[in-house]
Amino acid sequence: MYISKREEEGLTLYYICETYNDHGSLKNRVLFELGPDPSKYIVYPGGNSFYISEEVELTILANGHSVDTFELEALFWPYVDPRLKRVLRSPNRKVSTKRYSREELFRMQQRIHPFDKRRLHFIRFGSINQEDILRYPYRFFNRLLDKSRDEIECMIDESEKKLRRSELKTYVYTIFQLSRHFPGLREALRDPSLLPEDRVDQAFIEEVCRLNEDTTLWGEYYTNGRLNNYLKKYVIMYFDNEFPRGRRPFFYHFERPPAKVGISFSDALKTLNLTNEEFQRITLKGLKRRYRRLAQRCHPDKGGCKDEFIKLSEAYRRLLEIKKGG
Repeated sequence: MYISKREEEGLTLYYICETYNDHGSLKNRVLFELGPDPSKYIVYPGGNSFYISEEVELTILANGHSVDTFELEALFWPYVDPRLKRVLRSPNRKVSTKRYSREELFRMQQRIHPFDKRRLHFIRFGSINQEDILRYPYRFFNRLLDKSRDEIECMIDESEKKLRRSELKTYVYTIFQLSRHFPGLREALRDPSLLPEDRVDQAFIEEVCRLNEDTTLWGEYYTNGRLNNYLKKYVIMYFDNEFPRGRRPFFYHFERPPAKVGISFSDALKTLNLTNEEFQRITLKGLKRRYRRLAQRCHPDKGGCKDEFIKLSEAYRRLLEIKKGG
């Protein structure tokens, strides 16, 4: 069982649902309508305790579905009074302890959609580079098995609440694989804030449209051209947030920055009193000695001219770069 949140006519309503197998297709059905406030079904008898109203359990049973009291308590835990939650320990949901081999995990997880894997992977590790998803079958992906699309979306929606505001745009960038629109660029997997904003925006729109038409992902929730309700939140996440800015200079590495205008080669030779032939013969050590000798004459601390010293230093750096092959 899980709690589904749905927007209906501007109002957020909650439902207790379950996933069931309908001739090989995983679907979901409503077991109990909670209305706009699930917490009203939590009863506090006094002391540090709570239980779920019998109305919920009896209604589910009356509809022919089995229900576990402890599972219900775990289901309602997010809506328990925060002061009581600080005292009590979170109820444990039933978790399988069976260990699977890597080959078994790969086989089990073949039916999990990559979009779901990418979302859980980022929430767990916060990494843009997700190449290891194809190489390694993480055990936490098993949470996605045997769940309807609605249950998966509800589960991931709760997990996304762990993300910080500063992570949201990077999260969307990652789960929609926008980096593949910038092949060969290191920034695409390191710092998307350095990529051209208009091109990233265009890539996002293309990927949203492509995923919206993926019938293998949406199944019965396919909207045939209209933007799927489950995707709308990502459009808001993307355009309402910014990439975190690093401390590096903001320029695009694939757009060569304008070359710095410096002293010319011929002027550098004149400044150090060298001919081209002398420059070709002189060693790096000899060039350094020549610069030091001239620098002693024009250094401001020795009574020389500041502008001449600056020009001499620029000329030396220019010739040094040429000598080193730069």
